[in-house]
Amino acid sequence: MSADILDQAIQEIKSALLPIFSIQLHESTDVANCSQLLVYLRYINDGDFKDEFLFCKPLGMTTARDVFDTVGSFLKEHKISWEKVWCVCTNGAPAMLGCRSGFQHLVLNESPKVIGTHCMIHRQILAMKMLPQELQEVMKSVISCVNFVKASTLNS
Repeated sequence: MSADILDQAIQEIKSALLPIFSIQLHESTDVANCSQLLVYLRYINDGDFKDEFLFCKPLGMTTARDVFDTVGSFLKEHKISWEKVWCVCTNGAPAMLGCRSGFQHLVLNESPKVIGTHCMIHRQILAMKMLPQELQEVMKSVISCVNFVKASTLNS
């Protein structure tokens, strides 16, 4: 079923009037303490935005080059050009945002028109600094809970 959904999303991208899309990447660690790369896709189909889970692949190393090669091989396998990628959203890790060797820089080398953005969740944390004190306390509690769970595989 997941392969069928993936095939449908790829066909919709290729046949769209505006054949561009954006991707959001997230590197996470699973319960076996292995790095996994999750990639989400956003595109326009019949005038509506669609969001789909594109793939999850294990990463040996979490360097920008490894992430770039993983995404690039997926695009190549499905005969999709980097030129179709319009926007890339990543977290603030140096491997993702590094100005000389980060993932977004490597993508810009392939397709100079790509827009790079910072993950929504991380922007919310940055914006928290401007909130009233009461809301800052709530956000700090939420962040503490999330950090506790993500700090250890056993907590997850």
